[in-house]
Amino acid sequence: MPAIDLSFLLEDPSNTEATGTLTVDPLAPLSMNTSVPGKHFQTETTPPKRQLYGMIENAFGLHFGWSKGAFGYKLKQVLADEAEADVTISGTRSRDYQPLLAPYYELELAKAPDTETYDDTQWLHKWRDTAQVRASASNQDWRGVQDKPGNYGYGKTPVQREYVVADGPWIYDVCTTESAGSALRAALKAPRGPLYLGTSDGWVDARFRFTSE
Repeated sequence: MPAIDLSFLLEDPSNTEATGTLTVDPLAPLSMNTSVPGKHFQTETTPPKRQLYGMIENAFGLHFGWSKGAFGYKLKQVLADEAEADVTISGTRSRDYQPLLAPYYELELAKAPDTETYDDTQWLHKWRDTAQVRASASNQDWRGVQDKPGNYGYGKTPVQREYVVADGPWIYDVCTTESAGSALRAALKAPRGPLYLGTSDGWVDARFRFTSE
């Protein structure tokens, strides 16, 4: 596997002089939830930007924990200081998460495919004989567990998860630096981690090309 040059992280990301196109092809139905659900995980029909940046970080092998004090947080702080750049640092809450690579790639949706959504019933992953019951979870009657042991042996709380099926790729206009764009193109050709959006089974294929190519 060829090495990926990450020296662009030491540059000021505000000096964007290159443009390109990011194409994201879904390889499976996607469930891109952005809020804390009750019993229904509702998907977005267009990939949320934070999930796109998470996908890009996976391609670089840079998917760290970003909470305050974690390695990713410290790395981001050091890189921002080194580049003398104004880069927002993540807070302690997940909704404050600011991806490391976001300042280097400005994404603007240029074309979206037609989409359809559907619901799928799933089971929360916990054993019925444990006390791990979420506040929003429904409690099954013990007689139902007794009558249907095959269904209720693993996970006893049904939830609805919505999926989106896209008829084609999402295409984004990208403003970036020359070195960051070259690094992204190389990373997507030979990703260091799985490329997905939403749940870990929401596999996608992604590629980047410069406008000048």
